[in-house]
Amino acid sequence: MAADQETRILLVVNTRDKFNPPLPKGYFGNAVKFISAVTLAGDMVDKPLSYAVGKVQEAIRSVTDSQLRSGIDYYEVHKTKRPMGCTMISTAWSRLAFGSTDFGWGEPIMTGPVELPVDEVIIFLAHPKEKGSLNAYAGLPTSAMRTFQKLWGEIV
Repeated sequence: MAADQETRILLVVNTRDKFNPPLPKGYFGNAVKFISAVTLAGDMVDKPLSYAVGKVQEAIRSVTDSQLRSGIDYYEVHKTKRPMGCTMISTAWSRLAFGSTDFGWGEPIMTGPVELPVDEVIIFLAHPKEKGSLNAYAGLPTSAMRTFQKLWGEIV
């Protein structure tokens, strides 16, 4: 990516505590909103990791009751899906109880998606056996894999 190219990460935010008044404790159903953290590719490379974290935190803090209600009204009128329009999607499934699901043959030894829903996505899942551990499933373009492997090797 060029340094001056806009890049965005699409996140899914739990909105249960963002409504005023909050949704009832026993509410069953989706209560999420897609949000984007946007910056320039060059800033992601040149600035410290804390910069990217700050952009994500800023996007999460931007979700308000009035924004959510406005979105619900918009959806009711238009009933359409907006295109994702992002560089990457990140979603946390770590609180979903996949690891304790038992269909009669015991708890799973591994959980995760059969395939990633889109090419450029990161999904975080709780490890089914190791408490406090996460599995991260990452979909990257082929052109980015060598760089990722190199950087991962430096971390691990």
